[in-house]
Amino acid sequence: MVTDPTNSTSQFGEQRYCHLFKNLPICIFIVDLTVRPVIIIEINRQTELVYGYTAIDLIGKPVTQLVPEESLAFIQNILAHIQLGETVTDETINRHRDGTTFPVRVIATLDPTDNGHMIVAVEDITAEKERRSEEEAIDADRLRIAHELHDGVAQSLGGLRFKSALWLHLGETAPPSMRTALDELQTVLITAIEDLRRAIFALRPVDLESMGFLPALTQLVTNFGEQNRLSAQLDIPAPHNTLPTSYELPLFRIIQEGLNNISQHACASSVSVHLTVDVTGGVALSLRDNGRGFDPGLVGANAHYGLRHMRERILIHKGTLDIHTAIGKGTELLVTLPPPEVKNANH
Repeated sequence: MVTDPTNSTSQFGEQRYCHLFKNLPICIFIVDLTVRPVIIIEINRQTELVYGYTAIDLIGKPVTQLVPEESLAFIQNILAHIQLGETVTDETINRHRDGTTFPVRVIATLDPTDNGHMIVAVEDITAEKERRSEEEAIDADRLRIAHELHDGVAQSLGGLRFKSALWLHLGETAPPSMRTALDELQTVLITAIEDLRRAIFALRPVDLESMGFLPALTQLVTNFGEQNRLSAQLDIPAPHNTLPTSYELPLFRIIQEGLNNISQHACASSVSVHLTVDVTGGVALSLRDNGRGFDPGLVGANAHYGLRHMRERILIHKGTLDIHTAIGKGTELLVTLPPPEVKNANH
């Protein structure tokens, strides 16, 4: 018997597609756009797990069954854009079978094989939202502390520096020991004010949502160089892949923490930040300085160097941190974060 190899290849492709559709770790819906209201015609296993419905419960039912009343306008907005041939990515609220609501990220597009159908991917972002809320609370505290330092301690130190300069001018005929003490006071005050300004800079949050990740990161690195009077370079090879949204805030904080460590401990004159994102969403970050370095054998015990907090952020996202350094040779921090899909699949 002669078989058609083209047909065999087609069948294999369909089987692989069906397996992928059923087992993806995000919710997938196929929606019929030719009827009103639009109805669900196919779902995968993850959808049943997340929403609490079986396929029999949902197939043939309107998609509005899965959203609370306040999100109905969101559905209409998606349909309007899809009918224009656009792909929509947005966040909204959906509803479990028991009536409880939860935040989701939605990606919707026309089925490329049938313009009467829409493919919708839905990701439960409850944990991500909780992390964002924690980060927002931390940012609010950081901003409050930065304002208090600027309006309180920084102003007091500035006033004291001005008075000490005046005392030094008025004390031209004072004993040499007094003038030496006033000179030392001036030096201490100048150093303290510079350190405080760096701390205030490190504390001030950056509005990633309004600026976007790359402009905010560019501003962070540029301002860091200016504040610390060193050469700071950001290198993101072009063309670059899009950084997953869920990584924007944690990665920004990791870089911010690394730069803060450099300003406090490295005594560096140059810093480079090199960031790459692969096609799967995996991240590789290099943060290098030409400072004094340190003994890598002391990393575990040397908690004051500030690496512990950075390592904790990285481990939350199942990433890795490698440190290359030696005394007098500078330091390079190498951070990797896995593709978000891989991370989610392990949960």
